[in-house]
Amino acid sequence: MKRVLMVAAVLISFTGLSLAQLSEESASRASLKTVVQAIQLELESHGERVMGKDTYHWSTRLEKFEDCRADFTVRITNNLGDPTVHVESIHLSLGAIEPYGIEIQQKHWLQLPCLGGDDCIVTLATCKQTNADGIVTDCSTPSQKRMAAFSLQLDGDADSAQRLQAEFRQAALACSQPSSVTF
Repeated sequence: MKRVLMVAAVLISFTGLSLAQLSEESASRASLKTVVQAIQLELESHGERVMGKDTYHWSTRLEKFEDCRADFTVRITNNLGDPTVHVESIHLSLGAIEPYGIEIQQKHWLQLPCLGGDDCIVTLATCKQTNADGIVTDCSTPSQKRMAAFSLQLDGDADSAQRLQAEFRQAALACSQPSSVTF
């Protein structure tokens, strides 16, 4: 009888631990979702800059976030001479980013380095140019690169840069936490 009671007590305690772990994971996911939404809003507000009368225009956007994987686009339009549009798609795992290596550079850049200097960031760049007759040509061969860091451009707002640094650090830390396995 003692053995049955002891087995029941052990099973109940494991069940309680499992429930606590599930609750902790869902709170962590909700917190990460809030951080990602903050990053997205910050980039919509401060991830764009126009120089001249729309001579040079760039924007950085968080396009997609799923399972700690983030997809960004950087769109640069240069209207000096023949209008040219460069689009760079950036794919990275926030769990592979060095949380304490995220640095603000000259108020216009947020450097997101990979853990251990690995090439964890994949970029795909394309380019389109419109000549004076309105003919659009592909001005580059699409090129895919792997990089050890991504420089995220900002509009120069120092407070925004600090908020983004903290939000990216929080996301990188949350994504680098090992997920629990239930047997």
